[in-house]
Amino acid sequence: MQTYHEAYLKFLLDEVYPLQELYRKPHYAHLGKEEAEMMLMAARDLAESKMYPLLREMDEKPPRMEKGRIVVHPAMKELMKIFGEGGWTTMNASLEHGGQQLPVTLFQAVSFILASANYGITAYPLLTAGAAHLIESFGSEVLQKTYLPKMFGGEWQGTMALTEPQAGSSLSDVVTQAVPTEEGHYLIKGQKVFISCGDHDACDNIVHLMLAKIPGGPAGVKGISLFVVPRMRPDGSGGLEYNDVSTAGCFHKMGYHGAPIAHLILGEQNDCRGYLVGEEHMGLSYMFQMMNEARIGVGQQACSIASAAYYYSLDYAKNRLQGRPV
Repeated sequence: MQTYHEAYLKFLLDEVYPLQELYRKPHYAHLGKEEAEMMLMAARDLAESKMYPLLREMDEKPPRMEKGRIVVHPAMKELMKIFGEGGWTTMNASLEHGGQQLPVTLFQAVSFILASANYGITAYPLLTAGAAHLIESFGSEVLQKTYLPKMFGGEWQGTMALTEPQAGSSLSDVVTQAVPTEEGHYLIKGQKVFISCGDHDACDNIVHLMLAKIPGGPAGVKGISLFVVPRMRPDGSGGLEYNDVSTAGCFHKMGYHGAPIAHLILGEQNDCRGYLVGEEHMGLSYMFQMMNEARIGVGQQACSIASAAYYYSLDYAKNRLQGRPV
């Protein structure tokens, strides 16, 4: 079924928002109209062949808890690989880190196509892309080398872990603690709730970009720092070991039941290790990058869902029989 107007989208990109002007700038010199059209066609093919056919089934059979883990639709394992191998998680990443360095307008157009087919599925790669972009922008070289290849490759999921049960959206009330150690990492202890893609079995690891407070820091939002907190931490020999991040519950947000929403418990065994991103107490300013990307993304995704709803309604109106032939 049609979920968006392809010709109209191309008209917008070619005539209303002239991307050709951006391609003349050094930052986007590797792109052109032909590359953009190829990307839009690839997005259409992926949406039609792999994503839209799963829409109803993923909505009717949402993720579920099994033995302390969240289990998602089995097709997500293949899709995570497709997103990684096809470059769908690196659309806004720099060329330096193996990304495609797309203009935001083109990135949002591609995301619009994918979300119009199945919004729930798009949460997985777009959250990973946003979390990886934080590490790319503010993380140390060690963090970048450790996490970006796996996240961009679709092997590890990325999240944005802000909300806590007692705080909601009031980030000044975050109480998750990060206690420094002599080994260079921080011991994380607390809870995070309503974390999209916060746990699932479709990939090897979940990497949380998490806000926490270091004891003795400034009060309120000025004392918030940003950490990489993986569910499974690298053990130094090429493997992974459990990082004391457990899942206490699974929620289902309206509109995208295909994506898991997790309640996380951190540091029950006092061995949850977090790795500082950038400087201490600068976490909220860093996180605003991902938050603002998400705000733009939510607006784009709302347009995607509205577009799909319109064309579904149009198809229904054209095909529904009413009365007898004149």
